[in-house]
Amino acid sequence: MIIEPLAGALGAEIRGVSLPGPDEDAWREIRRAFLEYAVLVFRDQALEPADLMRVGARFGEPCFYPFVTGMDGYPYIFEVVKAENEETNFGGNWHSDTTYLEQPPLATLLYAVETPSRGGDTLFTSTRAAYDALSEGMRRLVDGLVGVNSAGLKHGGGRSAMHKKIGGMKVRDTDTADRYEAEHPVARTHSETGRKALYVSRSHTIRFKDMSEDESRPLIEWLQAHQTRPEFTCRVRWAPGTLTIWDNRCTQHNAINDYHGQRRRMRRLTVGAQTPR
Repeated sequence: MIIEPLAGALGAEIRGVSLPGPDEDAWREIRRAFLEYAVLVFRDQALEPADLMRVGARFGEPCFYPFVTGMDGYPYIFEVVKAENEETNFGGNWHSDTTYLEQPPLATLLYAVETPSRGGDTLFTSTRAAYDALSEGMRRLVDGLVGVNSAGLKHGGGRSAMHKKIGGMKVRDTDTADRYEAEHPVARTHSETGRKALYVSRSHTIRFKDMSEDESRPLIEWLQAHQTRPEFTCRVRWAPGTLTIWDNRCTQHNAINDYHGQRRRMRRLTVGAQTPR
């Protein structure tokens, strides 16, 4: 097994492994790399949905996604599709997955089935590195804040409007998005490493607890800009057969929408529902 870092702050590509069948020693090394690098990329993997479920089980129990219907026979996996005639993509903003749930997933697995000839990369950022880079005064402030997170995508035009522009996915129940709301610490402590990371996003955090939206918005915007500084990021280029697994507890991601006129089809699974602390 060869582990090659992608960037200074996070991310690594793992070669010499055929999933889902490494032995237990290999899985221990993969788990160690996951905690260190937070984003793991595996190339040239031939994974059917059942294989993806087996890989995901190494990180936690599968989680349902509220707004898209899963694949036939595999309700926890859904396909993320942008068709040639569409201009809006899924996940095209900085976020950590489903922070509006009481127990968001600790990990996301995304597997590439069809990719454009160029473009369609995903950016990742280390919210752990971003927290470490805060001044002492700002750390004291965010340590005491609780974020109120909503599925409504209020600052992105609304979830229903966004999903109506995406025709290649089996969307459901988007009109109920505003009902999904959860409070989580803005400085989240990783349940395995004990390190803190920022857990706030422009996409999902609508305000801080005991504060108004108007009072909260300037700091939310500043924290979002801070945690996506270039030195905290890495970039994953996709090809069919690429699997990327990332740690939602200490990262955000952003799917780049730069491949209009081309098709992109991915399979997504989230695992390990966990209450942020």
